[in-house]
Amino acid sequence: MRQPAPTTNETVRALRQEFDQSFARALQPANLQLLEVLVVRVGGEGYAIRLADIQGLYADRRVVPVPSPLADLLGVTGFRGQVVPVYDLGALLGQTRRGAPRWMVLARTRGRDLLALAFDTFEAYAAVTADRLVAADDPAPASNTTARPFMHGAVRIEQTVRPILQVQSIVDLLQQRVDAARSNKER
Repeated sequence: MRQPAPTTNETVRALRQEFDQSFARALQPANLQLLEVLVVRVGGEGYAIRLADIQGLYADRRVVPVPSPLADLLGVTGFRGQVVPVYDLGALLGQTRRGAPRWMVLARTRGRDLLALAFDTFEAYAAVTADRLVAADDPAPASNTTARPFMHGAVRIEQTVRPILQVQSIVDLLQQRVDAARSNKER
């Protein structure tokens, strides 16, 4: 049996729905993956930090100095009701401290205690596509060779290539240093 022809109202409704849906499809390109990063400056060097590796970005937090055998420890600050150690990212990357860093990120730590990494300058937020990534096996563009163990690839942002800091590698190193300091203290 033959289906009845759609009415004018049904045809208009179907065309309107298809028109509206075409805009929604245009806003969601297939398989577009973005890497979200913070563009920062540590000492004189530029870096990128994956947004997925941090819990937040903060400026001008009060850091209270505490005695420590770890030279990289600037002191402690409060986050969400917890006392959190703040480490100098520049010192961890082998740079000489120029003054108190203004900015810090709260690192994601795989269930460990919270910690913050302090640095000089926050420059920008960027969401980049895969074609802007530089492979991990390419030489890192930073001149500071101490930082290389903490880097995993790089990203092109505007006309500059920024090494991507691997926050978890930094957290792991700090945990090893803290554990070593505790075992030395117990002896």
